[in-house]
Amino acid sequence: MLISALTRRGRQRFTGTLRMDGSPGGSVSMRDGLVVAASTPAAPGPEPLLLRSGRISEADWTAAFTAGAPEGRLERELVVRGLLGDAGVQVITRAAVADALFAMALCGVRTCTADPDDAVPLLASDPGLDAERATREIRRRLDLAQSWAVLGLTVRSRPRSGRPPGSVPVNAQRRELLAKINGRRTPRDIAFALGRGLFPVMSDLATLIADGLATFEPPLIERTEAVLPPAPRSEPVARTPEPPGEGIRSRTAAPPPPPNAPSGEPAGLPRRRHRSTGHEPRFQRKPPA
Repeated sequence: MLISALTRRGRQRFTGTLRMDGSPGGSVSMRDGLVVAASTPAAPGPEPLLLRSGRISEADWTAAFTAGAPEGRLERELVVRGLLGDAGVQVITRAAVADALFAMALCGVRTCTADPDDAVPLLASDPGLDAERATREIRRRLDLAQSWAVLGLTVRSRPRSGRPPGSVPVNAQRRELLAKINGRRTPRDIAFALGRGLFPVMSDLATLIADGLATFEPPLIERTEAVLPPAPRSEPVARTPEPPGEGIRSRTAAPPPPPNAPSGEPAGLPRRRHRSTGHEPRFQRKPPA
């Protein structure tokens, strides 16, 4: 639904906001068919990306927002105050757009409603992302997410630490991510806590899982042999000792007793040898080789 809506509205050179209904859904702002902003509760937007990562302090953000937001020039205020450069604004806004589109597509969109009169957010990408290019990037990221699902990693997974971090070398970003893994946080929770996009967080988590540094299941007991479930208990079966010198033929079932066998002899036990009467088969040991 999201990809088809972006493709169609891009070709129509739509200007306005697309309201995406999903779990949790979100919105996409377009200008002349270009995607200039996107937001969803499933992924951090520009503000948490800047503040949670420590790139801008809370005090500096508040001052810039108070001065620039009422007149719609928050972006310019951030640049004038030296908090971000022009290129930095574009990097953060484009990253937030791509990540929000991926998060909405990953979580699922049921319906889309177009609002041509809605205003553009304060921090928007200029000039914006081409809709067809944005959809290609969404598909690429969804393909990667499908491969991560094989590892057990989804947007709703709650990973926890695996082997000790020192067992495999990790870079600073992944070490910081490992510190947030506790078996309760989802990838979305970790992304907001670190001020990083959902997609890069899930990408690093997939690497940590492949390296054994993060997992989802209780650790298995390491053993040299596979542990099989115990066989059902049964009564022990008495085995008749074999006479010495007999081969495989002696282990075959004994023939049924003749009709005139003594009643005091239990059935199924080895019978005493009888003299041949002409009616019974003669059993002889195989002469020694």
